[in-house]
Amino acid sequence: MKNLILLLFLASTTFSQGPIDGYMKNKKQYAFGLSYSLEKASKLYAGENKIAVTRTTKAFSFFATYGLLDKLNIQVGLPYLNVNLGARKGFQDGSVYLKYLALKKDNKAGNINFIVSSGFIFPTSDYEIGGAHALGQHSFAGDFRAVVQQNFNNRFFASFQAGYFLKEEPTPNGFSSALKIGYAGKIYADIWFEFLEAIGGTDYRGSGELNPSSKGGFPSLGFGYKKIGGTVFYPFTKHIGSFAGISYVLAGRNAFKNTGFNLGIVIQ
Repeated sequence: MKNLILLLFLASTTFSQGPIDGYMKNKKQYAFGLSYSLEKASKLYAGENKIAVTRTTKAFSFFATYGLLDKLNIQVGLPYLNVNLGARKGFQDGSVYLKYLALKKDNKAGNINFIVSSGFIFPTSDYEIGGAHALGQHSFAGDFRAVVQQNFNNRFFASFQAGYFLKEEPTPNGFSSALKIGYAGKIYADIWFEFLEAIGGTDYRGSGELNPSSKGGFPSLGFGYKKIGGTVFYPFTKHIGSFAGISYVLAGRNAFKNTGFNLGIVIQ
């Protein structure tokens, strides 16, 4: 069950809840996941002010993980996006992460895991940028983060992660955090909150120094959001399971006010 939960998490990262989690695979164990997500919006945060702009994003994603060692995992991900019924489509940004289990300690409530991770995010195609149909900011980035997860004896868990994105200019750096609580029994369920904020950057329809044309165009936008969501997962066998999830953007900066759902399958 634990291994399938891990792949569930990987198959949901495009949907958001943080790029890594508090679970690990043992040496030479591997697994992969496939997911589909749909997000719709009728509003865009121009800076932090809402304006009427519609967008529909479909994403098909592949994710895999492998245990290099019991305490060291590698995970990869690659999403394919279709925006506004084919107005723009293509492979977006791939990712490679290394996760290291720095500490696992038993306590009266259960056990606690402390994981550190570094990742590399990179464009996988020469996709177009700019406008309501943009697939992304076409920026290379490094991601450095840590996760603390408490697993309780009654199979509930709570995790918190925080990270820092070091991005290629003119895209601004940023930081993120995510809180998740859930239950990992026969059926898995969680709810989560994620916060993402750029450090500086320009704004859509900004003026003066906040005008994108002054600092490199669309890639210079400061992108951020506050998002909530939840996931339910059911394992059909020891090796295969399926999941469904929902998400909603509460607030943002240069982000669409998306409502979304995803579903997928995980195999090991």
